[in-house]
Amino acid sequence: MKHFDSIVLGAGPGGYVAAIRLAQLGKKVCVVEKDQVGGVCLNVGCIPTKALLEVTSIGERIEIFKGKGISVEGFSFDPEKMREWKNSVVMRLVKGVEYLFKQNGIELVRGYGELLNEKQVKVENEVIEADSIILATGSSPRSIPGFDFDGVKFLDSTSALEVREIPKHLLVVGAGVIGIEMATIYRRLGSEVSIVEILPDILAGFDREAVSILKRSLERKGIKFYLNSKVIREDGKFYILKGEERIPVEPDKILIATGRKPNTEAFTKAGIELDEKGFVKIDENYTTNLKGVYAIGDIVPGPQLAHKASKEGIMVAEIIATGKPSHRAKFIPSVVYGDPEIVKVGYTEEELKERGINYRVGKFPFQANGRALTQESVQGFVKILGDEKDNVLGFHIVGPHASEFAGVGVLVLENGLRVEDIAKVIFPHPTLSEAIMECAENYYKKAIHIINR
Repeated sequence: MKHFDSIVLGAGPGGYVAAIRLAQLGKKVCVVEKDQVGGVCLNVGCIPTKALLEVTSIGERIEIFKGKGISVEGFSFDPEKMREWKNSVVMRLVKGVEYLFKQNGIELVRGYGELLNEKQVKVENEVIEADSIILATGSSPRSIPGFDFDGVKFLDSTSALEVREIPKHLLVVGAGVIGIEMATIYRRLGSEVSIVEILPDILAGFDREAVSILKRSLERKGIKFYLNSKVIREDGKFYILKGEERIPVEPDKILIATGRKPNTEAFTKAGIELDEKGFVKIDENYTTNLKGVYAIGDIVPGPQLAHKASKEGIMVAEIIATGKPSHRAKFIPSVVYGDPEIVKVGYTEEELKERGINYRVGKFPFQANGRALTQESVQGFVKILGDEKDNVLGFHIVGPHASEFAGVGVLVLENGLRVEDIAKVIFPHPTLSEAIMECAENYYKKAIHIINR
């Protein structure tokens, strides 16, 4: 029987990062993975979605710059070529992770791994053991009754990313991040797109003012929203129920984007305890109820985000190897890769009001930003929320390339910086990032390029 210092069950953004950090700390590591390394994020999630968002945005950019020195005739999308390119990007990253495993001396075992006890994992017909085990098995799309995934009529995010054909009408059930991003891609490809959401608004948890700007942008592009609504199927026909109204719809394809469920089948027989929502119960060190067995990523409570899983992987690796992590991250950025993009770090105004916390607001629009004007991308703003001592409580952006500045917000909140710490820094000109500086200046009513109110 092979023995390792640590076994990592799952090679997604939590598992592979944990494995590499363990190897850096001198541990003999084995990773068990039944599919490609990189997990959902790299193979059928974050990366392919961004690839398709990027390539489909070109058509809109051409339209925006028509009459400004650009003339393109006969522009069209080729789904097959698009899919080939998207897959090539994914494979470059997959090969990169495999190379990192090899260079760090990590053994990769292919196959379905099942936790037997606190020391052993069974892979196919082989049993391997280790002093510590990290569960990082990720999540899967959650279906709804009567709409079981078949990859033809009823799609999950994985099958939707294949872009085998461009449907005339795509019905998206769920207006969370996945639903909005996939709706954006297919609308750009020419599909009629309708989004059905059971809640009163889209993108729960994000700044409402930022969300309203994205929603209006999508509506202008022709996407239809049905809020406080749900989809039913009767006698092979589909209807949207909105209050007392019953709206017949005839979609070619239906994308179910109502969330994801933790993959726990590989270890529940071993006695790992789950909470009432099906997530693994853990303590502050990510330890499960079995000694020496840890859990990270989508299977534990909290946002199901790749960057959260990766940081948890690093923390757990350091706990295993040294007894404590070098740092416990407190703030997790959230991003919507829509058009425009949205960033959230820390509290929203709505959350502060609910908690009765007094706050002040700094705000700066991209309409007053020179770089945004040169890109013809002026929708949105930067918003900073501060407390009575000017400590930053929330950092929000809706606008062009907002995702690239999420790290600024996390850096500020994680290090307990004040609004003045942002305002006093020189940001390069002309850049979109200047809006962050001017937002901080507006907090003190001294921004230069807007009237401070």
